[in-house]
Amino acid sequence: MDETQSSPANCTKCHKPQTDLPQALKRCAKCQTTLYCSRECQKNDWKVHKRVCASQAASHEGPSTSTPPPSSSSGAGAQHNPGFSAVNQLFGLSNNDHLHSLSERDAMVQLIDCFRMRVEDEYKFAANTMGIYNGDDPLPDFKEFLDLAESRSGLLPKWWNQKKRKECIRLATGGDEWADISCAVEKPDIQEHYGNGMMPMMLRVLGEKIYGKGFM
Repeated sequence: MDETQSSPANCTKCHKPQTDLPQALKRCAKCQTTLYCSRECQKNDWKVHKRVCASQAASHEGPSTSTPPPSSSSGAGAQHNPGFSAVNQLFGLSNNDHLHSLSERDAMVQLIDCFRMRVEDEYKFAANTMGIYNGDDPLPDFKEFLDLAESRSGLLPKWWNQKKRKECIRLATGGDEWADISCAVEKPDIQEHYGNGMMPMMLRVLGEKIYGKGFM
């Protein structure tokens, strides 16, 4: 009998065996090979794992789940996530004026949450790390996000200007109890905060409009 078959799988980072864990080990979303017991272990191991992740993904059977990091793509030829058009129509987001109907603070908070949701999705679905998921200051990525938002015609409200941009950055970095780009956010957090099960989808659509493409 092959001894390796009787050996339990271990978390790549902390080496805890599957037999000591209350739930199944999870595979890296990109390479589908490396196992982790928690998101924290996966994030802590990323700087080491990223050196081999791409090669492991290439050798893994089945379609690649690799997605390039968000960029300033204008959207020409860019791919949207499945369901983008349906959600866009269903929630009346086609006119790109969703943020226009909100108060200034609410619009800023949703922009911040849109960024936080996108950073989470890039990590979870494409194994792309940005900002806090890479152990870095998230502000440069957030500023690039705002640059892209400002480049999308009509997406931001008419009151948006450089003064309001600075206010938004202060809100995002000032330790607000909720809207803080130094804190990770997950889908259930967004749903609970807004009391709306579809809010993550709405923020994802807004993010696709800003980045010009989806995360998958």
